[in-house]
Amino acid sequence: MKSLRWRVAVWFTVSLLAVMFTFVGVTYTHLLYELRDEGMERLQPGHERWRLHGSYDKSEVDDITEELWHLALLYAAPVIALALGAGYYLAKRSFQPVVEMNRQLQAIGAHSLDQRVDLKQADEEFRAIENNVNALLARLDASFRQLTEFSARVAHELRMPLTLLRLQVEEAAGRIEPALAESLQDELSRLSEYVDQCLLLATAEQGRLTLDIKPVPLRALVTEMIEIYELLARAGNRELHVVAVEEVIVPTDVRTLRQILHNLLTNALRHGTGPLTVTVAREGAETVCRIENTIAARPVSADKGTGLGLRIVRAIVALQPQLAFTAQRSGTQHVAELRWR
Repeated sequence: MKSLRWRVAVWFTVSLLAVMFTFVGVTYTHLLYELRDEGMERLQPGHERWRLHGSYDKSEVDDITEELWHLALLYAAPVIALALGAGYYLAKRSFQPVVEMNRQLQAIGAHSLDQRVDLKQADEEFRAIENNVNALLARLDASFRQLTEFSARVAHELRMPLTLLRLQVEEAAGRIEPALAESLQDELSRLSEYVDQCLLLATAEQGRLTLDIKPVPLRALVTEMIEIYELLARAGNRELHVVAVEEVIVPTDVRTLRQILHNLLTNALRHGTGPLTVTVAREGAETVCRIENTIAARPVSADKGTGLGLRIVRAIVALQPQLAFTAQRSGTQHVAELRWR
């Protein structure tokens, strides 16, 4: 039995039945002794006309004791039902602080580590758990803030040296081998992009990313961005299809939406194979932008990506309550969705 509430209810019922049958057993033993062994010819002081006559024979004793057991068994069924119901209710009430704690913990995420668990009515044992959980959340919050602040500082400090290196390589392009100059420029560009992504991620996870939410025509924006990625798709012998029946307006920040679409399309081209489909449509009261492709059978080498793409997407989406993001795999198909509610 998986439910802790039911286990407590069963233990409560078993304990109650054990007490009940112990009582019946003691009563049965004592009554049997009185009927068989004790003399029953007695006068009652103050009640001269009340008299117990003689002893009972074996059949009469058996009838009386059997009636006792029959009554005990007859009462056992409703007692079991009442005990199970009462035990489950008491267990449910007793574990209500645990349910409330789980509910509050589920609402705490990476961007809300400053929240704390608050149990209105709880015993001292649950208060101790509440204090330990809150202390753990405080330590996690402090560590997370230190980590994101450190990442932001490192990324910020690296931007200037990388920019200077790129300028120096450009200045010395005529004095070094062209192939080497091009290779250095590519590596410096890749490092600069990585630093920019780290800085964007740290800023978003700290909640310091400034957003300019306004109505944006989604189909026009996607169509504009797709032109570049069609060239990349053709270079990899792949096809890129856009399905957009009508124009839809969504409330969003254009700059960060471009970053989100860039990350999702780049991941799809990098880790997928075959046709790539981008769908923009209205589904009920929601607007969806869906990116579908087949996952490549061969694993992608680690040097082809930084692994920050989806993390950046989730960090940006978390700052926009009207926007939701999901990424799921079904067999060999991978589907990433942006939904505006």
